[in-house]
Amino acid sequence: MKTILLGIVAMGLASSAFALDKTELNNRLQTITAKFVSMQQDPSTRVPADQLAHAQGVILLDRSGGAFIIGYHSGTGVALARDQKGHWSPPGFISSAGASLGAQLGGGKDFFVVLLMSPEVTDALKESSMDFGAQASATSGTSHSGAEASVNSGPEVIVYSQHNGLYAGAAIKGGSISADTDANDIYYDRPFSMDDILFERQVAPTPEGTDLISKIEQFSK
Repeated sequence: MKTILLGIVAMGLASSAFALDKTELNNRLQTITAKFVSMQQDPSTRVPADQLAHAQGVILLDRSGGAFIIGYHSGTGVALARDQKGHWSPPGFISSAGASLGAQLGGGKDFFVVLLMSPEVTDALKESSMDFGAQASATSGTSHSGAEASVNSGPEVIVYSQHNGLYAGAAIKGGSISADTDANDIYYDRPFSMDDILFERQVAPTPEGTDLISKIEQFSK
């Protein structure tokens, strides 16, 4: 039974990959931007401007839950990195998948803003797979307080959830965040790694990417 269920998941993910085109990815980017704006316009979920202004990297993750497997969840999103001059990179597409028995994960949907507060932790975006959830501790109460991972004198990873009262740290655990290679190859017309997109700046942002960058800068003030 377990094998059959995993096979269904694999086929679903494969079908999604084959269906990708640039129009679909532009729509995905526009949806992510709209959810970020909506989150920032709500005082109970807003990421503080000073934290956005000091972030060295940001991940915007739109996560959905699947009730047919206990605790199964998947998500898509984008990551951006800031250079030494304070300029944001074009967005690189990412995906998230994993499993957890945590009751808060089963069948749920949420949108996350993950702030990477140091160059060292932002460099992890160069890797093919990354697990920032391991550094984010569960924080109860409203999502406005965020979930923080404290390293030395301050947090290196801060997670915000769009929904009030969720444990943002717990919700992002149980799986890894990976570069969505297929999406990036399609969107930027030829193969580019996350390092190429976020750090080497070998691609130019599309109008949709520029709009997302402008929104991040707007809410950083």
